[in-house]
Amino acid sequence: MANPTHTLTHGDAEAVINLVGSALVGLRFGNHIVIPELNLEPKTYAGSLLAPWPNRIAQGRYVFEGNQYQLEVRDGLGNAMHGLVDEATFEIIETRAGFLKLSTKVEASTGYPWNLLVEASFELTADELVISYFVTNVGSGNAPVGIGTHPYFPFSDDTTIEVNADTASVHGSDMLPVSQTPAAEIGLGSGNAVLAREFQLDTQFTSVTNPVVTLKTGDHALDIWHDNAPWLMIYTTNKFPWADGPGNAIAIEPQTCPADAFNTGEDLRILASGESTWMRFGLKHRG
Repeated sequence: MANPTHTLTHGDAEAVINLVGSALVGLRFGNHIVIPELNLEPKTYAGSLLAPWPNRIAQGRYVFEGNQYQLEVRDGLGNAMHGLVDEATFEIIETRAGFLKLSTKVEASTGYPWNLLVEASFELTADELVISYFVTNVGSGNAPVGIGTHPYFPFSDDTTIEVNADTASVHGSDMLPVSQTPAAEIGLGSGNAVLAREFQLDTQFTSVTNPVVTLKTGDHALDIWHDNAPWLMIYTTNKFPWADGPGNAIAIEPQTCPADAFNTGEDLRILASGESTWMRFGLKHRG
């Protein structure tokens, strides 16, 4: 699969966007590399926009307004995963210094019989990247919608992470949530800046406050904030495919709804014909 990219600049800040999946795949502020070059070939969802749902749908099946639907199962655990646009090549709608707007469409299908317009905008300043997502129901009838994204960041032995969330989910073997626990009980939560290398996370959080996550390495820090996205997923790996070889990475994923929201209805957004919804997040560099 081709991976056309577009590079945004603002002074000595730079962001690289993969048009496939509207994915953030590179970020630098001055001499500090926040997201280094990565290998775009393996399927990692790196930086991708996740719509019309983030996370998983149990067994790819859901019932909406009395009708049952079956989605493609693709997570290796028997679930549908991360929506329908991560492999779509987005169209450039507008570009100017430090700004990019992209769009694509979700066409009605057997598993998701609604038509959506999906848009993303990126705005870069000297010390911050702000990304906004918009989804509009451009067909008829009501459409169930969730939005998320999946950026990865490297971490080193001295990188600390602070997660400003009160609640963490406990997941079953299929990676769907079965219960909740205070984030402090797993060593995270507000006021707990801990070494990222000491945690193996594939964990959903809620009851979040901004900045939802602070990553700090040496004298550089990155504050990650959400707007209109009350859920957060964090995943860590030591085998992420960076361009110079596999290494440590942490995915910090703002989401408008939790896993399996198409079945539970929790924070699921229902768009009537012509209605839109949105979420926004930002990456603020300090150092």
